[in-house]
Amino acid sequence: MRVYFQDDNGNVAGGFFVHFQQTPSYWVRYCSTSYKPLPDNLPKEQNKLWRIKRTDKGLKVTCNGVTVLDAVLSDQLCDASDWRSYWSREISQFYFTSSDTASISYRIT
Repeated sequence: MRVYFQDDNGNVAGGFFVHFQQTPSYWVRYCSTSYKPLPDNLPKEQNKLWRIKRTDKGLKVTCNGVTVLDAVLSDQLCDASDWRSYWSREISQFYFTSSDTASISYRIT
């Protein structure tokens, strides 16, 4: 799964990627510089409903109702030197990349 956030001008305002491998991992784009393992509480069901929410201070991600990431973005968490320039932007839209082969559909709530 690969989703990017954008502002009104189409500028990237962060992103969230998940790799579904033996050990599922995630990447908070424009914050961290690499993938990190998802917590062990990731639901085991084949079909997963993800909710990805940009909060005032970071990113909250749930999978089938289970919180798998609740990150407050900070210099301690983000090792990308320019993370603030992306994540401080107001988001008005998002998109899934063409390399996202896991997502079937989405719904804005």
